Amino acid sequence: MTIINFSDLDSTDLRAASWLADEVGTVTPIIIAAAARIGDLLEAVAFMKAHQKGTMAHTVLASRLRLGDNCAESILDCIRRSAPAYRSMCEASDAELDELLADLKGMAAAC
Repeated sequence: MTIINFSDLDSTDLRAASWLADEVGTVTPIIIAAAARIGDLLEAVAFMKAHQKGTMAHTVLASRLRLGDNCAESILDCIRRSAPAYRSMCEASDAELDELLADLKGMAAAC
C-alpha cells in the first residue's frame, strides 16, 4: 500500500481526512493511513455524504476506515462491496464533483 505523507496533503485533503475522522469516530492519522492514495479520501467523503449514518453502507466503510492500514481491503474495494450500485467520482458529473470540492473547500476555510 502506498504511504501518504501528511505533508503531501493540501488544505482540502486535510479537511477531508479530518471530516472522515469525525464522521467515523477516530483520529485523522488513522484515516490517512487507511488510504492508498489521496483520491481515496475524497471518494470516501463522497460516499459518506451519499450514504448517511445508520445505513449499512456507511457502517461498513466506517468500520474499514477505523482499521487504518491494518486491513488488506482498499477503501475503493470496500465501497464497491458495501454498495455495488454506487456511482464513483469517476462516474459523477462535473457538477457533482464541483459541489463536493466546494463543500470541502468551504469546510477547510471554516477551520
